[in-house]
Amino acid sequence: MPAVFLLSLFLIFPADGPPPAAIAAWPSLKAGDTRLPGIEGGPELRLSGDLQVVEGAAGPFLRGEGMTGRGVVAPGTLGGQPTAAFTVCAWVAMDAPTEWGGVIGALQDNGGFEKGWLLGSRRDRFAFALATVGSDDGDGMMTYLVADAPFTPGRWHHVAGVYDGAEMRLYVDGRLAGSSREQSGPVLHAEDAPFVVGCYLDDNEYYPHAGGIADPRIHEGALEGSAIERIAAERASLRDAPPLVLPLRLVVEPYLQGVSRTGMTIRWETSRAVAGRVEYGTTAELGSVAEAAGESRMQEVRLEGLAPRTNHFYRIVAGPAGGETVTSAIHTFQTAVLPEDAFAFAVMGDTQNNPRMTETISQLALGHRPNFIVHCGDLVGTGSVKREWVHEFFAGARDILAHYPLVPTLGNHERDARLYYDYFSLPDPEYFYDFRFGNAHFFVLDTNRPVDPSTDQHRWLRETAAASDARWKFMVHHQPAYTSDSNDYGDTWKLGETGRGDPRVREHLVPLYEELGIDVVFNGHIHLYERTWPIRAGEVDAEGGVVYITTGGAGGGLEQFAPQRTWFSAAKYRGHHFCLVAIHDGVFEFRAYDEEGRLFDLLTIRK
Repeated sequence: MPAVFLLSLFLIFPADGPPPAAIAAWPSLKAGDTRLPGIEGGPELRLSGDLQVVEGAAGPFLRGEGMTGRGVVAPGTLGGQPTAAFTVCAWVAMDAPTEWGGVIGALQDNGGFEKGWLLGSRRDRFAFALATVGSDDGDGMMTYLVADAPFTPGRWHHVAGVYDGAEMRLYVDGRLAGSSREQSGPVLHAEDAPFVVGCYLDDNEYYPHAGGIADPRIHEGALEGSAIERIAAERASLRDAPPLVLPLRLVVEPYLQGVSRTGMTIRWETSRAVAGRVEYGTTAELGSVAEAAGESRMQEVRLEGLAPRTNHFYRIVAGPAGGETVTSAIHTFQTAVLPEDAFAFAVMGDTQNNPRMTETISQLALGHRPNFIVHCGDLVGTGSVKREWVHEFFAGARDILAHYPLVPTLGNHERDARLYYDYFSLPDPEYFYDFRFGNAHFFVLDTNRPVDPSTDQHRWLRETAAASDARWKFMVHHQPAYTSDSNDYGDTWKLGETGRGDPRVREHLVPLYEELGIDVVFNGHIHLYERTWPIRAGEVDAEGGVVYITTGGAGGGLEQFAPQRTWFSAAKYRGHHFCLVAIHDGVFEFRAYDEEGRLFDLLTIRK
């Protein structure tokens, strides 16, 4: 591109005089509107989900609750987007830090493919993202310029991203909060990138905004700080506006964990940090109260001193003293049974990114009234994305989780993210743990981490399982020791021999399972169902072998089996499913059901 053309392309506007007209802005806001006209000749903004226009003390603004909201600009076009030097700005109030956030932009950031631009946030700081022709490495390269100081949750900040053709600048409340010269040349657009307001959205990620957005706009040319301040002054009353407070509601309905003969943990999440309590009793009249500790969004109450194998009723009430409250429905739970009692538990795995199937499977499992649920990992598709926990996993499984405690396992898709540990109350160190129920002992491992004999979890398992006097011993982890799938451990359509399972699990854990007398191993990871023959020392041993069950069919996209049968496989099924185990004394009855509730596999083990 000739140098003369570059000089005319990248415009830098002086501090004096009015800024150039916006190429995209939505000046007319009226509470309740879902189609917002743009400036003259500019694109329309269409709102959906929980992103809506509301009236505030300092005038109307866009409010999102961080769950389902988005504003789509000129669908299918690049209308109103910058092509060269530009300035993008808005008043923004963040309800709380999030992994990623979007105010306005259009990008695709999928692995190495990085194109487009965004004004948004990264954790507790505002950010400006951009990919340009000058930094293109073949499929785009994006720079995330992050502010040098955190925002104040709830407070309104004016945020602006400026690009002059050679330098990116980020302004927060009129102050230069960061700059970068990693980009140069025209903006490198992804033609299929959605042009959105109120969320971060690309092909594989969606982070809706929780908080407020006012006066989002894009200007041609790189504005100076004083010009940006004049734009901000149009809504200057927001500087002194009261902190933005979202409506109080239950973000995650109550769910159960940590069942014992005399105790139960009840957890829930609200949209604001408030106090909470559990009202409970042995009838629907309730009568007893347990308070949560302090004010928080994620709350838990541990109930102790309960009677064994007894039905209880409960509900949660959350809200500030003397203020508005939110109350759940009345739910039930049952404390753990005695060693001589019969009991049952459901097993499922890989619910990831399929809330409809998660709900279907959960409702079917609920119909069998298990004592608890074992999940073999990959509860969500990306463990750092809060929306997936809230709107996919917990929303899909809310009914069963309100009545029966969950025993979770780390899968690879959890990515060991903080949210996993925030949502679950587990014994230290949390990524591996054990629990007793009836005459069974369960051991949960994280097979994403090393599992060789030098590791803490390997040593712990050897000591804990060897000391256990339980009649039944079960392992739960994500990756399989044995699998007949087509390509997770080598492409079976191209290779004669493949791993047929995770080599680390096979090498380090399988011999230990045989030594410790483990009865059954439950795992997920492979989006299929498979049950092995009892296996010992690498051979079928019907009398003394360990049975391995892969149950990765509670929602994730289905995979395929290898073209030829494997020596260890006793039963296979390609379809969404769940499992149910019933135990009494020395009898173990195992059943597997498809997404229609039809039985497709049955196993009985007698001791």
